Amino acid sequence: MSDSALIRLVVFNVPFLVFPVVGALIASRRPRNLIGWICLAVGILASGGLLSELYVAYGTARPGSVPFVATVVALTQWAWVLPVGLMGTYLLLLFPDGRLPSGKWCPLAWLSGAVIVLVGLANVLAPGALTGLGGARNPFGIEGATWLVDASEVLSVLFGGCILASAISLIVRYRRSGGEVREQIMWIALAGSIMGALIFLGIAVT
Repeated sequence: MSDSALIRLVVFNVPFLVFPVVGALIASRRPRNLIGWICLAVGILASGGLLSELYVAYGTARPGSVPFVATVVALTQWAWVLPVGLMGTYLLLLFPDGRLPSGKWCPLAWLSGAVIVLVGLANVLAPGALTGLGGARNPFGIEGATWLVDASEVLSVLFGGCILASAISLIVRYRRSGGEVREQIMWIALAGSIMGALIFLGIAVT
């Protein structure tokens, strides 16, 4: 694995490893608050994605040393969608009390869930060669269904729109709240800014 690839792997995945700790603390003290369970899910899914990437890196560096490398690569195309989707939509929509700001945000919550699932499926089922595997084809790809590639791009734009709308919901909640809630939102905004900066750094070094 090249130095730049290792830096990208660390920058993209290590920040997510904080989520299980935060999630466990919240879930143990306030089990009815969905925020704790969302943080736990994000952390566990991100940890699985990190292990998968390390497995693939080892397998590509030493061909034949481990089995099913192409299968794991194909599945990791889904792996990033779940933690990023949960963090970018539901964590923002439900923060800090585990409930939506109001009933009018319900359509966005349903849309976000549908988009997360569809983006993942489109990535996994799209036909084509897998990156970094010498032309190996996606074992889950539906050959001939090239429209899935275009659908994946469109859904990715919609995915970004759901994240943006969820961020707006947090701004709306901030403006309508006060005291402790505002402080909590300011902290998550700071954490989000740090993660965004780290992700940008990871993109810059690749």
